[in-house]
Amino acid sequence: MFNNANPFCFVMVKLTMIYGDGKGKTTKCLGHIYLDAAQNKEIVVVQFLKTGENCGECIFFKELGISRWFFLGKEEFFTSKSNRRDFERMIVTGIQDLEESLRKSNPDILLLDELGLVLHFKLAKWKQIQDLLRYVKEEVIITGRRIPPNIREKSDILIRIDEKKHPYNRGIEAREGIDF
Repeated sequence: MFNNANPFCFVMVKLTMIYGDGKGKTTKCLGHIYLDAAQNKEIVVVQFLKTGENCGECIFFKELGISRWFFLGKEEFFTSKSNRRDFERMIVTGIQDLEESLRKSNPDILLLDELGLVLHFKLAKWKQIQDLLRYVKEEVIITGRRIPPNIREKSDILIRIDEKKHPYNRGIEAREGIDF
C-alpha cells in the first residue's frame, strides 16, 4: 500500500492484522506500541467499541503519553440486540474526527483496536477505513475477533490468536489488571 498523503512519497505502509478468539490481541499491540514510542514514533490509537475508561490499556496509553487517542464506544458492549443506529452514528462521527486529526498530522503508526468486530457487524465499511490509511507513514495495526476474510487478505502481516483454554469458561469473571 502506498502513502497517498503526499503524492511524491512512495513509502510502503505495512498493514498488520491480529485476529482470532484468543485472549491477547490488544496486549500484543501494546508491546508493539511501546517499542514504537521508545523510538519517538508518532502514534494514534483508536479503540472501537471501548469507552477509554476502566481498562488496563487505558492506563498504559495515558502513562505512555499517547495524546491522540480516540475511543468510539459506549458503556454497554455492542451485541446484536444493541441499538445499532446509536453505534453506527458514534462510529461514523468518530471516523470523521479521526480523519480530520490524521489529515493535520500524519502519524507513523495507527492502531485500530477492535475494528474486526465493527467490520463484522457492519457498523462501518472497509472503504471508510481504507480512506484513512493514506495518512499513515509506516504501519497500520488492526485487531479484532472477527476480521472478515476479504479484509484479512489485504494484510502484509496476519497473526491469528486462538483460545485453547480460558478461566472464563470455568465461570471465573474477567479480572481487573489481567483481563481488562
